[in-house]
Amino acid sequence: MLIPTLLISGVFGLIAFTVTKKNARYLLSGYNTMSESQRAMVDIDGYLHFFKRFHLILSSSLLLLVLLTGLISKNLAGIIMGTYPLLAYGYFIVKSRKYFSKVRNEKKSTVIALAILGATVLFVGALSYAGFKNSQIVFDKNSLEITGMYGKKFERAKILDVKLVNSLPEITMKSDGFAAGDFSKGYFRTKDRKTVRLFVNKQETPMLLLNTTEGEIYFSSSEKSSEDLLREIQKWRGLL
Repeated sequence: MLIPTLLISGVFGLIAFTVTKKNARYLLSGYNTMSESQRAMVDIDGYLHFFKRFHLILSSSLLLLVLLTGLISKNLAGIIMGTYPLLAYGYFIVKSRKYFSKVRNEKKSTVIALAILGATVLFVGALSYAGFKNSQIVFDKNSLEITGMYGKKFERAKILDVKLVNSLPEITMKSDGFAAGDFSKGYFRTKDRKTVRLFVNKQETPMLLLNTTEGEIYFSSSEKSSEDLLREIQKWRGLL
């Protein structure tokens, strides 16, 4: 998580120095579509000072918060990394109003921006809730289902083998999935260029490795130990 946090913090730090009075008419959203008479009503010097200070504080505080909370919980650090910048931008939008107070429709634009931001916060919150929730394996007579985000149901005939492993293969990239804190779910590429599915809580070892007709699946959950799940799967497959 350190590298993504450094990258995101670095981007915010870079943004602080990107917009200047000379290029604001080209780069500053909203301001770049105003007429000259409207721009004359904007306190651009005050706004740019606030803009720079805000992004520098956001950059340093995000890095500090994620690093400190990561010492307590990687999952909490992941939530902060996803939501803290959004909440900070809510503050930024509200505080920016005074610099554009003389511009027509400024209030309407602020309300729209806050509504969009609020919807984004709710989406990220829902995504985090689903991502940081342990997956489960449930059975019926002829199928095995992995529940939750990126979950899937497999017919009995598609389960070729199941065993315990102590670690994941070396993952090089996320193809389509969720990865934050201790949780990884979805499709991931390995160093040997295979695509595997992960439904893992990395705090829980050993993990189940399910070899299926659709590829390898790694599973672990704090809801139930992998050893107990292995026995249940073997019994379900008629091997016990």
